[in-house]
Order: sequence, then C-alpha cells, then structure tokens
Amino acid sequence: MTKILVTIGAILVFLLIFGVLIASQKSSGNSNPGIFGIILFGGLIAGIRAIWKKPDSLIEKKKEDDNFKLDKTI
Repeated sequence: MTKILVTIGAILVFLLIFGVLIASQKSSGNSNPGIFGIILFGGLIAGIRAIWKKPDSLIEKKKEDDNFKLDKTI
C-alpha cells in the first residue's frame, strides 16, 4: 500500500514540476519542454523503478545467516 501511495506522490510531483516547466517555456515563446522535460521524465522513471525494486536474494540470505547463537559459557 505504501509503494502505491509513494508512486502516486512521485507522479503528482512530476506533473507539478512539468507544468511549471511548460508554463515557463510558453512564456518565453518555446512550444516544447526541451531537454529539461526529458530529464524530468527520466527521473520519474528511475524513481518509480527504485520504489518498486525487489530486494536482492543475496542480501536477504546474508541477513538470515547473521542470526546465529553465541556461546556465552565461560
């Protein structure tokens, strides 16, 4: 549930920033967002991939191997 909310938040932030970029480009006479729009879109894609990335099985295995009993006898 948290991943879905964070993804929706990332998309809303992207749309807000993209809208500001489009408005500033229109006021200067350009009709497209240019390279900054591509960078923003790439950042959105990378962010969504990072949010939904599954943990590596090796990291989980190391966490499981780290739980061993210590011998506390003297």
